[in-house]
Amino acid sequence: MISENSKFELRHVLYCDLLGFSKYSKSEFFEAARCFRLFKHLDQLITDASKQIEEDDLLDVSGRKYDYIVIPEVIYCSDSLVISTPATNIDAMWLFEAAARIQNSICAHGFLLRGAIVTGNLYHSGNTIFGPAIVDAVAKDKPGSAPVIVIDENSLNCFCLASSDEDKEIVKIRRHQLVAEDDHDSPYIDPFWMSKIAANQTSLNFQTRINLDCWRTLIETGLKNSSANVVEKYRWMANRFNKVICNKASNIKPIVLP
Repeated sequence: MISENSKFELRHVLYCDLLGFSKYSKSEFFEAARCFRLFKHLDQLITDASKQIEEDDLLDVSGRKYDYIVIPEVIYCSDSLVISTPATNIDAMWLFEAAARIQNSICAHGFLLRGAIVTGNLYHSGNTIFGPAIVDAVAKDKPGSAPVIVIDENSLNCFCLASSDEDKEIVKIRRHQLVAEDDHDSPYIDPFWMSKIAANQTSLNFQTRINLDCWRTLIETGLKNSSANVVEKYRWMANRFNKVICNKASNIKPIVLP
């Protein structure tokens, strides 16, 4: 409930759409059970990612140190998902990884994601959310753009805050794992972050093989869509898959483009 003491907070916010979900919901192939499985899976992903952070030197966007526990606010609304957290560097790391895990897992349910992570003023409590940050996040989710979660400069700067050489090394590693800056005009969450390292190993583990099969099936199916606009999204994703996953080290066959 909004009280007289309610106010805007500086928060990180992830806004994303499940591409094609609205059309699917009105199609003859719609299955309510599939939707419940999908959102139950989202619930579990977010629950698993919400954990106590045991660090001594947490920093907010102003560089101030304090102890903190990650407690996200979450809203689902049809094909849209919103997650917000206070604007600390640990929260930024948590939210970037949560976005990566969600994007990577939703492919198994047959959908791509597109959205943005921004940092700004926001009121978010329970099912109530408003403020400049969510407006900015929605504005970055542009129709026709690549099916990725783009990252605002302020959010990335907060992600990169570090107070020691050890922290800087951790940030460097996490940025390399989670953030991609090629093939797009803005930094974005790498959709293949969980698979690109494992794909270069001599033999694929069982979970990586399943994950790559899900991505391949989703992309190859999307490339057969009758809509040129839809095909373009999957073409972008196929090119990214081929570039990141398919190389001499991985020996994984590339996706054939029509």
